Amino acid sequence: MTTTAHPLQIAAATRARTAANVARDRFAATETMSALRFIAAHFDAATACDAYDGTTNAPFVEMWQALADARELITMHPDSLLPDTVIDYITAPLTAAPLPTLPRLLPASGPDAAEETALRAELEQLHADTEAADVDTERWFRAVLTALAKWKRLEAAVNVDNRRPCNRARVADLHLKCIACGGSTIRFTVREWAVCSCGKGQTWADAMACDCMGYDCPAIQRETAN
Repeated sequence: MTTTAHPLQIAAATRARTAANVARDRFAATETMSALRFIAAHFDAATACDAYDGTTNAPFVEMWQALADARELITMHPDSLLPDTVIDYITAPLTAAPLPTLPRLLPASGPDAAEETALRAELEQLHADTEAADVDTERWFRAVLTALAKWKRLEAAVNVDNRRPCNRARVADLHLKCIACGGSTIRFTVREWAVCSCGKGQTWADAMACDCMGYDCPAIQRETAN
C-alpha cells in the first residue's frame, strides 16, 4: 500500500527541485557550469523524500546523503553563487529549523554597506512571507535564490575591498563595539580579555561586533601584529 506524500515532504522536494533548475539555468564559465550540473544532480536526488511510502526510510536516507554531497560541492565552488545554507532552506520544512540568517559583512565601502542592508531587508521580507512559501513554493524559493546569488557576489566584492591596505584600519574598527560606550578603541590583552578606552573591560567575544572566529578577526590580527 502506498501513502500520499506529506505536504512537508512535498515542500522540501519542491525546494530541492527548484534549486536544481536554478543551478542548471545559471550562466557561468565552463568549469563552473560543470560543478553546477553536479550540484543540480544532487538536488534532483534530494527530491526522493516525496516518494516516502510509509514503509522504509530509504528515500530520506537518499535525500540527506545527496544534500550532504551537494553542500560539499557548493563549499568547493563559491563561484556557483550558491551559499551552503541553501541546504538548510531545502530541509527547513522537515526540520522546522529557523531559516538561515546572513553573516555580517561589515564592508568598508559605503555603497557596499547600503547594498548589504538592502539585501538583508529583502531576504528578511521573503522569510516573513510564509504564505508565499507555502502557496507558491517554487516562485518563492527562486526569489530567495536570486537574493542569495546577489549576496554571494557582494560577499566576494567586500572580501576583496576589505583586504585593501587602505581599508584595513577602517575594517578593524567596524569589527569592534564596546558593550558600555559603543566605541571601537579597544585594546586586547591576555586570556581573551579586552579593555576599551572608556575603561570598560570585556571578553573578546563581547567586544566583537562581527561573526569572526577568534584570531580570524581583522581587529585581533591588527592588535597582535603590533
